[in-house]
Parts: sequence; C-alpha cells; structure tokens
Amino acid sequence: MPHTAAPAAADPHVKQVPGENRRRRKERTGSSMNRKVRNVLSVLGLAATVGMMAPGAATAGATATTPVGTWEGTVNHGDGSGQVTLSFHKGGLVCLSSGDGSGGGGQGLGIWNQTGDGTFTYRIVERLYESDGTTVGYVDVNQKAIQQSDAVDSSGTSRVYDGAGTYLASVEAKVSVKRVSTTPRC
Repeated sequence: MPHTAAPAAADPHVKQVPGENRRRRKERTGSSMNRKVRNVLSVLGLAATVGMMAPGAATAGATATTPVGTWEGTVNHGDGSGQVTLSFHKGGLVCLSSGDGSGGGGQGLGIWNQTGDGTFTYRIVERLYESDGTTVGYVDVNQKAIQQSDAVDSSGTSRVYDGAGTYLASVEAKVSVKRVSTTPRC
C-alpha cells in the first residue's frame, strides 16, 4: 500500500479529494495567498464586467471632490519611504505602481469607494517583485483618504506576505500624492 502524507489541516476553500496527499493538493490548488489574490481579482473583474460599483463609488469624471485621475507621490511605512503612482477610475477601480523598476517594485489592483465629500477609502492587492520580475511578496493595502483639491493624504494598515503567501507583518502606511492628470493611466 503506498504511503501518503498526513492530511493537511482542513481548509474550507479547498475540496478534499480522498487519498490525495498535501503536495498534490497544493499543486492542484496553488498557495493560499495565490487563491486570495485570484479571489480578489476575480471579484474585481466581475464587478468591472457587469458594471457593479461599491455603494458610493464615484460615477462622475475627475473633479475637485473625486480622486478620478492619476496621482504621484510617496508612501511612508515601517521600512522607509518610496515613490508611488495611483490611478483611480470613475467606476471604482484603482491601480498602483511603486518603485522604479530597476531594483524591483510593486504593481497592484483594487477598488475605491467615496465615503463623503473629499473622503474615500481604497483597498489594493500589490504584488512585490525583484528586478528580474520574480514575485517576492504581496501587500494587502487598506487606506482611508482625505482629498483637498489636487492633493490626497491617506493612512492605514497594510498586511505583508512573502512570495509563498505566508503572513509576515502588519505595518502602518501613510501616502501623500498630488494629481498629475485627470485621466487614469492603467
């Protein structure tokens, strides 16, 4: 009788197949973080496809009271600071890029929601990568923002994961950006 590895802890998102060992199940399903990223992106894709929007998401074009457009500035977090570009679309989609690319960087996709006049929230799953494109981690960005005309300041807690999806830490992050265009880049 062939030897199989001990069963993995029950994961409510993974269908258990009788006789399947942990390695085969991981090959079939991918890592937990990859599933989380796929789930977030599939929900975002579905929302974009059917035109759904989060309650209160901006429906107008770029104005002084909505963040629609492209913004550039800095992000400050536990490891220091860096350059960041955010692009907000009128339907509630937001894209992020960070770093200069020569030493690696980050790219992310998420949603934003207008919470009041000059206030909004945004949540992004950012993939961190080396200069050769190798994924080294993920950041679950969760921010509350205040907009004053063409300037936005936001703060919140980001959850950091390694490339395999293992949770590493939560860090406080502050973003300060200025609008450089009323048209989103991504």
